[in-house]
Amino acid sequence: MGKGPLLTDEEKGRIQGLHEAGVGVRAIAKKTHRSPDAVLRVIRRSKNPKRGEARLGRPQVLSERTLRRLVRTAAKGELSATQLKDQLSLDCSTRTVRRSISAVDWLVYSKMENTLQLSAAHKTARLEWAKAMVVRPDDWAQIIFSDEKKWNLDGPDGLQHYWRDLRQPPRQTNRRQMGGGSVMVWGGFSTAGKTELAVLVGRQASQHYIYTVSEYLLPFA
Repeated sequence: MGKGPLLTDEEKGRIQGLHEAGVGVRAIAKKTHRSPDAVLRVIRRSKNPKRGEARLGRPQVLSERTLRRLVRTAAKGELSATQLKDQLSLDCSTRTVRRSISAVDWLVYSKMENTLQLSAAHKTARLEWAKAMVVRPDDWAQIIFSDEKKWNLDGPDGLQHYWRDLRQPPRQTNRRQMGGGSVMVWGGFSTAGKTELAVLVGRQASQHYIYTVSEYLLPFA
């Protein structure tokens, strides 16, 4: 069986980066579309370069065991690079931590989705409603969408950015219903346009809701 094409310097660097991040030989071979033997040769040569042969990439700062622990902890998506360095007591710079994690194909630094946490049942119900309304266009003229919106003055809970494991569903920020200073408004819209925006003050009991509907929704309808 003939040999495959020679590995480029870029491929060798990627293999070494994945290896330093704790990825196994077979997984690296699959990602790079190279044989496990070729991957092993690159790893061995990077650790023990021949005399006169330049070592591939930067010197390895973290041990393989430490790198695996770093990747496992980062994949939980709870700590920043600085926090990972401190919590794991790593003897390296924050930049090295960030670079090591970035070398892992399935870990990316992402922004959390600020959306409602919908269950499978919620998603199915919304989809079925949308499908039903597609074939009933005349009904849209009889529908007014209205809702309240509250902004927490101290911002949303949780991290806004995190190391995301691409093998897992994206994380979402928590949307609180109570607690902390906030501003709440109410509004509505339909095919005819939109209502005036109502600023809601204090806790909204039933009598407050009736007042909002009578003053803002009924005139619009």
